[in-house]
Amino acid sequence: MNRRQVLAVVGARAGVSGGYFAWDWYQSPSLPDGMDVDTLYVTGNVFGEPAREHHDVGPRDEYHRTIEDGEAAGSEIIFDDSAMAFAEETDFDDAYLIVVQTGMQTDPDLALKTISRTDDGLYLNVVVEHPWWRGVDDDLRTHSLLIKITDEKDDSPESVSVNSEEIRLNGIFTSHFP
Repeated sequence: MNRRQVLAVVGARAGVSGGYFAWDWYQSPSLPDGMDVDTLYVTGNVFGEPAREHHDVGPRDEYHRTIEDGEAAGSEIIFDDSAMAFAEETDFDDAYLIVVQTGMQTDPDLALKTISRTDDGLYLNVVVEHPWWRGVDDDLRTHSLLIKITDEKDDSPESVSVNSEEIRLNGIFTSHFP
Protein backbone atom coordinates (compact mmCIF):
# COMPACT_ATOMS: atom_id res chain seq x y z
CA MET A 1 0.00 0.00 0.00
CA ASN A 2 1.18 3.51 -0.74
CA ARG A 3 2.37 5.58 2.26
CA ARG A 4 0.07 8.43 1.34
CA GLN A 5 -2.93 6.12 1.35
CA VAL A 6 -1.95 4.69 4.74
CA LEU A 7 -1.46 8.17 6.19
CA ALA A 8 -4.78 9.32 4.73
CA VAL A 9 -6.64 6.35 6.25
CA VAL A 10 -4.96 6.79 9.65
CA GLY A 11 -5.63 10.55 9.60
CA ALA A 12 -9.27 10.06 8.66
CA ARG A 13 -9.81 7.54 11.45
CA ALA A 14 -8.12 9.82 13.99
CA GLY A 15 -10.25 12.76 12.83
CA VAL A 16 -13.51 10.82 13.07
CA SER A 17 -12.76 9.36 16.50
CA GLY A 18 -11.46 12.72 17.77
CA GLY A 19 -14.60 14.41 16.49
CA TYR A 20 -16.77 11.84 18.26
CA PHE A 21 -14.98 12.32 21.58
CA ALA A 22 -15.09 16.11 21.21
CA TRP A 23 -18.85 15.99 20.54
CA ASP A 24 -19.38 13.67 23.51
CA TRP A 25 -17.38 16.04 25.75
CA TYR A 26 -19.32 19.03 24.40
CA GLN A 27 -22.66 17.35 25.13
CA SER A 28 -21.81 16.30 28.69
CA PRO A 29 -22.96 18.64 31.47
CA SER A 30 -20.62 21.00 33.29
CA LEU A 31 -20.17 19.77 36.89
CA PRO A 32 -18.34 20.88 40.04
CA ASP A 33 -15.23 18.98 41.12
CA GLY A 34 -15.94 15.74 42.95
CA MET A 35 -19.40 15.29 41.46
CA ASP A 36 -20.57 12.49 39.18
CA VAL A 37 -23.93 12.58 37.42
CA ASP A 38 -26.07 10.12 35.49
CA THR A 39 -29.34 11.23 33.85
CA LEU A 40 -32.45 9.64 32.39
CA TYR A 41 -35.03 11.52 30.32
CA VAL A 42 -38.62 10.23 30.27
CA THR A 43 -41.59 11.58 28.33
CA GLY A 44 -44.30 11.32 30.94
CA ASN A 45 -44.84 11.86 34.63
CA VAL A 46 -42.65 9.41 36.59
CA PHE A 47 -44.77 10.08 39.69
CA GLY A 48 -47.80 8.48 38.03
CA GLU A 49 -49.59 8.69 34.70
CA PRO A 50 -52.07 10.33 34.60
CA ALA A 51 -50.58 12.81 37.02
CA ARG A 52 -51.50 12.60 40.66
CA GLU A 53 -53.15 15.76 41.88
CA HIS A 54 -50.08 17.05 43.77
CA HIS A 55 -47.75 16.30 40.82
CA ASP A 56 -49.73 17.96 38.04
CA VAL A 57 -47.44 20.08 35.83
CA GLY A 58 -49.04 22.78 33.68
CA PRO A 59 -47.73 24.45 30.52
CA ARG A 60 -44.19 25.77 31.07
CA ASP A 61 -44.48 25.00 34.78
CA GLU A 62 -41.42 23.50 36.44
CA TYR A 63 -41.42 21.14 39.38
CA HIS A 64 -38.44 19.49 41.06
CA ARG A 65 -37.98 17.16 43.97
CA THR A 66 -34.97 15.65 45.75
CA ILE A 67 -35.25 11.96 46.69
CA GLU A 68 -32.72 10.81 49.28
CA ASP A 69 -33.69 7.20 50.04
CA GLY A 70 -34.72 4.05 48.24
CA GLU A 71 -38.04 3.69 50.04
CA ALA A 72 -39.20 7.13 48.89
CA ALA A 73 -37.97 6.44 45.36
CA GLY A 74 -39.84 3.12 45.25
CA SER A 75 -43.10 4.62 46.45
CA GLU A 76 -42.93 7.86 44.42
CA ILE A 77 -41.48 6.82 41.04
CA ILE A 78 -44.22 4.52 39.76
CA PHE A 79 -44.41 5.21 36.00
CA ASP A 80 -42.09 4.03 33.23
CA ASP A 81 -40.03 0.87 33.65
CA SER A 82 -36.76 2.61 32.79
CA ALA A 83 -37.38 5.28 35.46
CA MET A 84 -38.23 2.67 38.09
CA ALA A 85 -35.09 0.67 37.19
CA PHE A 86 -32.98 3.86 37.28
CA ALA A 87 -34.24 4.58 40.82
CA GLU A 88 -33.76 0.96 41.95
CA GLU A 89 -30.15 0.94 40.68
CA THR A 90 -29.31 4.06 42.70
CA ASP A 91 -27.14 3.43 45.77
CA PHE A 92 -28.73 5.93 48.15
CA ASP A 93 -25.86 5.52 50.64
CA ASP A 94 -23.63 7.40 48.17
CA ALA A 95 -26.08 9.21 45.87
CA TYR A 96 -29.45 10.94 45.65
CA LEU A 97 -31.93 11.71 42.89
CA ILE A 98 -33.29 15.02 41.71
CA VAL A 99 -36.35 14.78 39.49
CA VAL A 100 -37.04 17.82 37.30
CA GLN A 101 -40.35 18.06 35.47
CA THR A 102 -41.89 20.53 33.09
CA GLY A 103 -45.10 20.71 31.08
CA MET A 104 -44.65 21.35 27.36
CA GLN A 105 -45.29 19.97 23.88
CA THR A 106 -44.55 16.31 23.18
CA ASP A 107 -41.54 16.82 20.88
CA PRO A 108 -38.90 18.62 23.01
CA ASP A 109 -36.54 16.81 25.39
CA LEU A 110 -35.00 17.85 28.70
CA ALA A 111 -31.23 17.72 29.21
CA LEU A 112 -28.93 18.75 32.03
CA LYS A 113 -26.60 21.59 31.02
CA THR A 114 -24.81 22.60 34.24
CA ILE A 115 -24.74 22.06 37.99
CA SER A 116 -23.09 24.49 40.35
CA ARG A 117 -22.82 24.64 44.11
CA THR A 118 -24.43 27.47 46.08
CA ASP A 119 -23.99 28.39 49.75
CA ASP A 120 -26.77 26.04 50.87
CA GLY A 121 -27.27 23.65 47.96
CA LEU A 122 -27.22 23.24 44.21
CA TYR A 123 -28.20 25.26 41.16
CA LEU A 124 -29.20 23.22 38.09
CA ASN A 125 -29.54 24.57 34.58
CA VAL A 126 -31.78 22.31 32.50
CA VAL A 127 -32.31 22.89 28.78
CA VAL A 128 -35.39 22.15 26.73
CA GLU A 129 -34.09 20.87 23.41
CA HIS A 130 -36.42 21.26 20.46
CA PRO A 131 -35.92 19.06 17.41
CA TRP A 132 -34.61 20.83 14.33
CA TRP A 133 -37.89 20.20 12.49
CA ARG A 134 -40.02 21.80 15.24
CA GLY A 135 -43.52 20.46 14.70
CA VAL A 136 -46.82 22.18 15.32
CA ASP A 137 -47.94 19.88 18.14
CA ASP A 138 -49.76 21.76 20.85
CA ASP A 139 -50.48 18.79 23.07
CA LEU A 140 -49.43 19.25 26.69
CA ARG A 141 -47.23 16.53 28.12
CA THR A 142 -45.23 16.20 31.32
CA HIS A 143 -41.51 15.63 30.74
CA SER A 144 -39.28 14.18 33.48
CA LEU A 145 -35.52 14.30 33.88
CA LEU A 146 -34.07 12.06 36.58
CA ILE A 147 -30.62 13.16 37.75
CA LYS A 148 -28.57 10.77 39.90
CA ILE A 149 -25.87 12.70 41.75
CA THR A 150 -22.90 11.24 43.57
CA ASP A 151 -21.03 14.02 45.35
CA GLU A 152 -17.76 13.34 47.17
CA LYS A 153 -17.75 16.78 48.83
CA ASP A 154 -21.34 17.10 50.12
CA ASP A 155 -24.33 15.04 51.17
CA SER A 156 -27.72 15.82 49.69
CA PRO A 157 -28.28 19.59 49.43
CA GLU A 158 -30.45 21.65 51.74
CA SER A 159 -31.91 23.49 48.76
CA VAL A 160 -32.06 22.98 45.02
CA SER A 161 -32.94 25.66 42.49
CA VAL A 162 -33.59 24.89 38.85
CA ASN A 163 -33.52 27.14 35.81
CA SER A 164 -35.17 25.85 32.64
CA GLU A 165 -33.77 27.24 29.42
CA GLU A 166 -35.43 26.73 26.06
CA ILE A 167 -33.15 26.21 23.07
CA ARG A 168 -33.66 25.16 19.51
CA LEU A 169 -31.12 22.65 18.27
CA ASN A 170 -30.49 24.40 14.97
CA GLY A 171 -29.44 27.54 16.88
CA ILE A 172 -31.97 29.94 15.35
CA PHE A 173 -33.31 31.16 18.71
CA THR A 174 -32.95 30.81 22.42
CA SER A 175 -35.39 32.01 25.02
CA HIS A 176 -35.61 31.66 28.76
CA PHE A 177 -38.74 30.92 30.71
CA PRO A 178 -39.35 30.53 34.42
